[in-house]
Amino acid sequence: MPLRCPPPPPSPLRCAQALSCCVAFSTAAAAGRWAPGEGAGCVSAWALAFAGSALLLGAEALGRLPPRRDLPLAHAAAAATACAAATVLWPLGHLRGDDGGDGARGRALRVTAAAASGLAAALYGAEVLRDRARPGQPAPYMATPPGLLKVVETVLGLLLLGLAAEQGAGAGPEAWRWCLGIYCVSFAVGLVLVVGCLWGCGACGCGQDPAGARRALGLYAAAGLVAYGAAAVLWPLYGFREELGGRARRPAGCGPGCAWDRAVLVAVLTALNLLVYGADLGHSGRLVLLRG
Repeated sequence: MPLRCPPPPPSPLRCAQALSCCVAFSTAAAAGRWAPGEGAGCVSAWALAFAGSALLLGAEALGRLPPRRDLPLAHAAAAATACAAATVLWPLGHLRGDDGGDGARGRALRVTAAAASGLAAALYGAEVLRDRARPGQPAPYMATPPGLLKVVETVLGLLLLGLAAEQGAGAGPEAWRWCLGIYCVSFAVGLVLVVGCLWGCGACGCGQDPAGARRALGLYAAAGLVAYGAAAVLWPLYGFREELGGRARRPAGCGPGCAWDRAVLVAVLTALNLLVYGADLGHSGRLVLLRG
């Protein structure tokens, strides 16, 4: 009777990822109430990242590894982006100003949640850097730098959509409504593209990468670069120029939920996603030139 080899032990890095996310949402919940918008979003990000890591750990323990190497990588890229964003958002709403009436214990738990979130972001980023496809190495599209950048673009688009909507962009200046539309469309199109590639639909999901698909992906990155370039100008122009209805300085006495802080954060994240689309276009153009 042939001997069966035991499944490999779970990855220590993935165990650390799951543990840090579990600590983050557990301590956030133990600290008491959190802000209904951003607080709920941060806790959801940690819980979803933990759930994905737990599923992958379960698959490893059962010896049923994912059939495609880009599935864990896409999860790691999305979790790294979400946890990094939560590391910024959580202190803005829960560590500035008063302690929320929960005393030193509640504040310590919130600080622990922020620290665990930062650790989780670093651990997920380390997985992406370790396992991403190297130049010239055959791999599914979503394991390559352009594919991973599209995951980051999509998560940032979702984050910007939520923050802009919470700022009342839909009822604000017309320029802000345009920005809201840009965030919405970029998230929706990016989600369809990422899910389609992971599902195996189209050339990007099958590793064939014909010239037509490469050009289409390059055009997508170029369109995103132009759209976010416009948003990077319009959002701060109408948010911080007083002659256009904005506010140039932070209001005195603005508390932890200060709308001005969130407007600055939207402007910074818009510029960040602009850089990500620029990097995506650079990688996609390089693929077109190299493979014709």
